[in-house]
Amino acid sequence: MKHFAFLPQRLFVLLIGVAVTEFGSQLYVALDVGADPFMILVQGVSRQTGLSYGQASTTLMLLCLIGIFLFDRRQIHPGTIFCIFCLGPLVDFYAFLFGRVLPQERPLFLTILLIILGCVIVSIGIGISVRSEAGACANYLIPVIAHERLPFLALRWTRMIWDFGCILFGFLLGGKLGISTIIALTLYGPGLQFFLPVANHLAHAVGLPQSNTK
Repeated sequence: MKHFAFLPQRLFVLLIGVAVTEFGSQLYVALDVGADPFMILVQGVSRQTGLSYGQASTTLMLLCLIGIFLFDRRQIHPGTIFCIFCLGPLVDFYAFLFGRVLPQERPLFLTILLIILGCVIVSIGIGISVRSEAGACANYLIPVIAHERLPFLALRWTRMIWDFGCILFGFLLGGKLGISTIIALTLYGPGLQFFLPVANHLAHAVGLPQSNTK
């Protein structure tokens, strides 16, 4: 029942987490030097179908949700549904914003700095989302379910297989693979651990009880 206790506060914290995460993610997408694995798939679907990034993201999340419902519906929580409806508009808004404020011509050092900044922001956002304990986004749950169904594969391997699949199919569909993909995969984990106290402070500020999340 913990997913339903303090539900408004949890969804509010989750919304902040998703908003922060997508800000960082769309920042380095706008830099046109690659994207994280799921966004590469989103880009590919967008380019093949003519859907906006936000619409393609929502479509893929719905497909993930259908798969989760068929294979392990216990993993679906309020935040899982919530993410589907707030993610797409946020992606489109940030794509619109960065498309107008980022200079097309910029020095290399500034591009690298912005990529690192984007990864840091994503790490903060993921930490906030996790701390909400409202439920994970549907695309994050796929490797978790695969690990539970195939226990001989460690979670890190099912996550790597999922990420590789997103990169492969996204690239084949026209998604952008670049240096920010490598930087993102390198910095996400350490960044999440380092910035998790930020998420704990935010959760405490809105009245959520203490979590066992480290």
